[in-house]
Amino acid sequence: MSTFTVFVADSRHAKVFELSGPEQVLKPIETVLNEHTEKHNRDLGADAPGRMLVRIGAPNDGLGARSTAFQPRRSHKQHATERFARELAARVSTAARENNGDGVLLVASPRLLAELHSHLPRETRRRVVGELARDLVDLPATELRRRVVDLLRRRAVD
Repeated sequence: MSTFTVFVADSRHAKVFELSGPEQVLKPIETVLNEHTEKHNRDLGADAPGRMLVRIGAPNDGLGARSTAFQPRRSHKQHATERFARELAARVSTAARENNGDGVLLVASPRLLAELHSHLPRETRRRVVGELARDLVDLPATELRRRVVDLLRRRAVD
């Protein structure tokens, strides 16, 4: 009998299910929350970008100086999403290592799935048997099961 661990996630939260077979229901295992995504970007980081004064020309030629603001490479929200993707990747790796079944299925929003890929070890990526780049985390359980079973059937055909 096939047993899959199914991770369904977006940047706000992830739900972990177990699927024992195509005719079985999704059995919920856990829900992982990203508490930082509910906050506004300004609430995640209190500091404004730093500023730098740049002199233009010689000190006595009258050209003056201008002020430049440093822009962060990523926003605080993007950083929180990256941290959540790392935490989720660790859970996927643990599930892939401990799962005696057939592997792991990932259903995530496209951006989170790309971020998740960058944090998954190579051995874990081999255990991922199917992926669906859709934000289906709030879908009802029956519809979600239908989509996951369709993904497994497409995998079996390939």
